[in-house]
Amino acid sequence: MAVAWAASVVEADGVPARRYAGACEDCGVDREFVFRLPERATPPVPGSYVTFGADGDPSRLFDAGEWVAIADMSALASGLEDVPPDEARESATIAVACYDEALKFLPPGADRLPDAAFWSVAGREFRQRSPQRFHRDDLIARRDDLRGRR
Repeated sequence: MAVAWAASVVEADGVPARRYAGACEDCGVDREFVFRLPERATPPVPGSYVTFGADGDPSRLFDAGEWVAIADMSALASGLEDVPPDEARESATIAVACYDEALKFLPPGADRLPDAAFWSVAGREFRQRSPQRFHRDDLIARRDDLRGRR
């Protein structure tokens, strides 16, 4: 889907949001996506150039299963032999940020992500196939391994 997106800040349900709109160049259908903005600014983590969401605030856009799936895809890309080193580092950095997003769903003292962290069909199916992937130790080990690739 090739779309020339126009971006704007709008109000959605009484809160600030970013709106992306445009027509699909292939079929002509108008597309629109509106994403609520965080209640507070999201400063970048020192030494990093990828962050998602405000520190400590779990995502409302993707559930924990989706964040881990995105992290896994980025982690895979970071380890491919034919990927230039700068792209591999960027993919590893994105994967680390995605694992951090999944970890935001982890309640203090818990060793695995709670049921409430999975609301999408894709996220629930991923957890059902690989429940061990959503334990604190597994997420932290995968994240820390990728930090070494940045």
